[in-house]
Amino acid sequence: MSRLDHMADKFEEYVIFIALSIMSLAILAQIINRSFLGRPFPYGEEIARYMMVWATMMGTSAGVKTGAHIGVDVLVRALPRKAGLLWMFLINVVALAFYVFVGYLSTKIVYSIQGTGQISPALQMPMWLAYLALPVGFALCVFRQVQLIRTKFREYRERDTEGKGGA
Repeated sequence: MSRLDHMADKFEEYVIFIALSIMSLAILAQIINRSFLGRPFPYGEEIARYMMVWATMMGTSAGVKTGAHIGVDVLVRALPRKAGLLWMFLINVVALAFYVFVGYLSTKIVYSIQGTGQISPALQMPMWLAYLALPVGFALCVFRQVQLIRTKFREYRERDTEGKGGA
């Protein structure tokens, strides 16, 4: 595992842990304030929403790394080996292009929102901080998808050399 891979792993893990912890505490505070104190916690819903977005985007990246996203491999299995691997490679490249494209668009959105100076209603924080989860998450998805393509290509080459009687 490369140092960059290790850093990305730890970043994803910490952000997911922190976001889910803060989200849970905010919801708990909301419940306690409404049920026992009779008044709402004005920040709870907003905190929970933004933390869920961050946790979701980091989880998306972690899912790309593990290959946990939805995939239909019926076609890959039905095709001859080389054609199936080519098809799988094509699917991974299309996924990579998607992550790059959506990451680019989300970065444009963040810059646009930053330029407006928009702030959140309850927390009064800059809205671009909430939206920043998208380009960060998609940048990690791009990194993870490149890793996945490299790993699949390496596996293919190893299987191909084994099939030809190498090593």
